[in-house]
Amino acid sequence: MKPLLLGGTDLTAAVAERMRKIGIPPIGVVHVGARFTISYEPAGVTNIRHVDLPAWCDAAGIPHQTYQNSKAVRSFAEALGADFCLAAGWFHMVPAELRAAFRRGTAGLHASLLPRLRGGAPLNWALLSGETETGISLFALGDGVDDGPLYGQERFPIGPRTTIGELVAAAEAGGLALVDRCLPGIAGGELRPRPQTGQPSYCLQRVPSDGWINWAESAERIDRLIRAVGRPYPGAFGYFEGRKLLIWSAEPAPASPTVLGAPGQLARVPDQQNPWVVTGHGCLILREVTDTQGTDALTLLRRSGNKRFDPMPLSSAAGTSVC
Repeated sequence: MKPLLLGGTDLTAAVAERMRKIGIPPIGVVHVGARFTISYEPAGVTNIRHVDLPAWCDAAGIPHQTYQNSKAVRSFAEALGADFCLAAGWFHMVPAELRAAFRRGTAGLHASLLPRLRGGAPLNWALLSGETETGISLFALGDGVDDGPLYGQERFPIGPRTTIGELVAAAEAGGLALVDRCLPGIAGGELRPRPQTGQPSYCLQRVPSDGWINWAESAERIDRLIRAVGRPYPGAFGYFEGRKLLIWSAEPAPASPTVLGAPGQLARVPDQQNPWVVTGHGCLILREVTDTQGTDALTLLRRSGNKRFDPMPLSSAAGTSVC
């Protein structure tokens, strides 16, 4: 099998290395950069998980090309003699006219247990929606959104304190396991994809401003948001005395003692080192907070009892998409 690899993230690099290890290396790589344009965001998106794939390809002696359009990808694939395509850490649709270039088919990795959570930001949405399990799927690409038949899936749990960084790592490990298990079978013609079964659900793309904390929400929902958009993503945030503060770690406070206040109001609780914030239901204990330069802001908040987080400035209501 002569696979072409499409991608632009840390997952793409890990998959490329694993393909070499199992003796089915990519014969070419098409990659996107740290920032690129896409149909749903003409102004451009930021590829948070970008890695230098051209450097990796050069070191490995593998031809590569920056993505321009599907016609250019097809020309590149045909020049290399590619007969299979794998998309891993890829953001663009792979249209039928491009898929037709690969006689062994076109497959993709999607970080959910398809048909659940088809679409954008599936790991983030799995945390935000309170899922207790998710996974990663290897499937044959078609004309729809993540609806093609499945080659295989890997499952992993979402615990009560799981973070997005932990889910990203679990999805990468699961993706590599699928490469190990499925690619040899696809290459040999023994593994055929099976239709997806079950009720599909869909998730939409997210932007950095979606990380704004609405303190009128419950402590449980705010905690999920903080864990769902933290590193490697831009982080959950609030404004305090005109400064944007990033809340990287927090947890719902115990029911006792009772603290009464307005949503977003800070409290110093006896025998508690860290500040509490009143929410629409319960309080949240802040564990790690920085300003946009990465400087610790917990000290500021510790001495700000009774003060309140600001409303979100209107100028920050929009944001460029993040992958």
